[in-house]
Amino acid sequence: MSEIDNYKIDIIQRTKEILESDFNEFAEKDREVTFLMNCLLGLIIAISENEKKEKKVLKGVIDAPFLSLIPDKVGYLNAKEVSDDLTKSDLTEISINVQHKEKLVLKDKLWFVNKIRNAIAHQNIEGINKAGKWSGVRLWNTNNDKKDFEIIFQINELKNFALKLAEMYLS
Repeated sequence: MSEIDNYKIDIIQRTKEILESDFNEFAEKDREVTFLMNCLLGLIIAISENEKKEKKVLKGVIDAPFLSLIPDKVGYLNAKEVSDDLTKSDLTEISINVQHKEKLVLKDKLWFVNKIRNAIAHQNIEGINKAGKWSGVRLWNTNNDKKDFEIIFQINELKNFALKLAEMYLS
């Protein structure tokens, strides 16, 4: 086993490497979503905690490269607009007050990553099944027990988001 020189970087690098090398093994066992969720949570916690202190990578508003990592099925409300239920079968039809993907450019990158972090950490997760198989996840964040953010990741989007987030942090 190799030694750790710089934990903040090494943990991200190692997680990225296992995402690249071990994903297919977990997919063959029908455990790829569990594997991805665990890797993503580890990445997000490491990155967001370091970014809160240093603001090196996730500084500023969401730009085009970061926006391209985000699935189309995303919705959020500003704090004053928090509703009783953000969930709908298709997030693009939620409500006129809900901000959709193109408006995320007005939001901070760290804000977005922390919404994902909070969703996973607080177990605001619903599995999505297709043809009897786990195909994705719905994640949401709550503010005063009301949903204010929701996103749907298909498996390939979840993997891509985790890998690109790690690459962005490492570059």
